[in-house]
Amino acid sequence: MLKVPVVPLGTTGLKVSKIGFGTFDFGVPSLKITPRKGAGILAESLKLGINFWDSSDDYGSHPHIASALKHVPREEVVISTKTYAKSGEKAERKLKSILKELGTDYLDIFLLHYVTSKWIRNAQEALEQMKDLKANDTVKAIGLSTHSVTVAKKAAQLDELDVIMAVCCKANPAVIRKFKKHIPLEDGSMDEMFHALELAHNSGKGIVAMKVLGGGARAPLFARDYRQAIEAVSRFEFVDSIVIGMKTIDEVKKNVKVMADG
Repeated sequence: MLKVPVVPLGTTGLKVSKIGFGTFDFGVPSLKITPRKGAGILAESLKLGINFWDSSDDYGSHPHIASALKHVPREEVVISTKTYAKSGEKAERKLKSILKELGTDYLDIFLLHYVTSKWIRNAQEALEQMKDLKANDTVKAIGLSTHSVTVAKKAAQLDELDVIMAVCCKANPAVIRKFKKHIPLEDGSMDEMFHALELAHNSGKGIVAMKVLGGGARAPLFARDYRQAIEAVSRFEFVDSIVIGMKTIDEVKKNVKVMADG
């Protein structure tokens, strides 16, 4: 059976699969993916080596993960979720409800969601306050997700931060400009993002690439050449894992095969 490689996530001490399971689609009402159905897909993905499950407090997929955790050992999966909380205090309050929703007493990765260049200073203050969550073992690693090169560069220098999740796809500038809606860089170029993430990884940060296949309704280029898109980013030495949104076990198997063949 094909399996996804598992690698260290920076210096966090966590080991994650090279492909992470993005659970956004589980919370889309029109797809009608029940927690029970989602749990089955997640459990099957774990058998294929995908031990890294990513969510957010606005996805609506926490119940699906909670259902899956009733059938798989908690210690075998790395769970990441995100929050739009704007302070460490609010993030801590949100974490309590998140843990209840997930049905677990700890979280592997807790990220500030969609940090913009205008908010990076306040985000740094929030992360400083969130360090206490690691001290009491409620959270193993903290960090942020971003679409901004400015934020990625700053995050590379922050001692209080362990993980960066950022827009990272291998496409030429013309394609990125054409499909800006699908490859939503807030600022800078993709090459500058690569450089910022490489610096961050060299300083010990765990790097998770997102929007590898584009965001939202997939851009035509990536829908057609998804194999090349996945392989290109997964080969970057500074990328530990790539999170891909999936909603069926067939999609999981297809992406696992790309990683195994690569």
